[in-house]
Amino acid sequence: MLNFMIKPFLRSGCNFSRFKFLIKTVRFETHDVTNKRFLMTATSSTSFLSKQRPNKKKSKKVQQFTSIPMFKVKAYATADYYDLENIKISILNSEAYESVTVPNSEEANEFLCIKPKYEQVNEIEPRHIFFFEDGSVVFWNLSNEEERFILELIEKHEENTYDSEIVEEESEVINYSRLKFLFMDDVKKDEAADATIPNLVKFKGLYLDDKTTKFIDNQIYFSESTDHLLEKYAFSDAMALSVKLGIWEKNLDKFSEKIEYISDDMRRGKNLKLKLEEILKYLGELFTMRHVISLHSNFLDTPDFYWDREKLENLYSQLYSHLSIAKRTRLYNERLNHCINLMEILKQHLTDKNSTRLEWIIIGLIALEVLIALGVFDFIKNFSKCLIEYTNNTFKKNK
Repeated sequence: MLNFMIKPFLRSGCNFSRFKFLIKTVRFETHDVTNKRFLMTATSSTSFLSKQRPNKKKSKKVQQFTSIPMFKVKAYATADYYDLENIKISILNSEAYESVTVPNSEEANEFLCIKPKYEQVNEIEPRHIFFFEDGSVVFWNLSNEEERFILELIEKHEENTYDSEIVEEESEVINYSRLKFLFMDDVKKDEAADATIPNLVKFKGLYLDDKTTKFIDNQIYFSESTDHLLEKYAFSDAMALSVKLGIWEKNLDKFSEKIEYISDDMRRGKNLKLKLEEILKYLGELFTMRHVISLHSNFLDTPDFYWDREKLENLYSQLYSHLSIAKRTRLYNERLNHCINLMEILKQHLTDKNSTRLEWIIIGLIALEVLIALGVFDFIKNFSKCLIEYTNNTFKKNK
């Protein structure tokens, strides 16, 4: 391998000092890789749980090929449950916001949509906030200050509020804009649209019109259709699902760290320090997580609301796929099953241990009963009495 690397350097006239530096670097990296392999082998059995969490697909920063204005949509999951009715009352009482009725959304899951009463200076994109009953909120084109104000305002109407650091860490941010900006004359496009295809613009390799909302290269481009609020709801629904899943992934991470020492103790042959009551408590936590993911939410399938709304279902599915919700849910369930299996093994072990101890107690009681029935204790009693008398008589004679 070294000969293969040396010859190109000698032919290119590379100085010898630089060559020596390269050789040292290769040796260091080879030694480092060997050490890493050894450490991975030694710790693989004890860190299985902590390594299995999939990376959540975050919206990466995309190079801006155009000069069109971009806006931000951000989603948070802050609690297990929102009291939407009281949230609505509190926000409307602030007299800075008003409720918005989203048309044709009667069959959707429980949610609340509001918007600011007053527009900002030079505001070209409306601001909206979507609250979902499962404890998620999505902000469209709101500043960081407005987001913090709303989050503080609704905190008293939350059930089981999450830690603020985790909420921020698991949040989702996506950029969005309007297709109409692509048709402006001063916008830089890929190239001019074909004359044979009227009313279209070529953008990022695609021919687009201004009639259909698109999700392109991790960004949303809204059309000027009249149902843009429903489209915002569909995107908000997917983002709210993703941040909620992120919170449960974080909870499973914490649980995995909490029980990681158990598998290590088992590998080393140490006595388990857990009690049966603790294991049952852990199993309760795990089954609660499974209930939320598998039975109480739409992590595994498309909500019924989109079944007869093909356009909205397509937008929802695109963002659902982009956020890797299906893959993350599958891996989450695999890790959850691993934890449950471990707890079931420990439960069975402690149950068998308790059963064995109980069996020995029963055997001891039976043996005691047999000894009593045979008169063994009476014999021992009489023998002890005779032995004491003999000892006393012997002592008196010697005296």
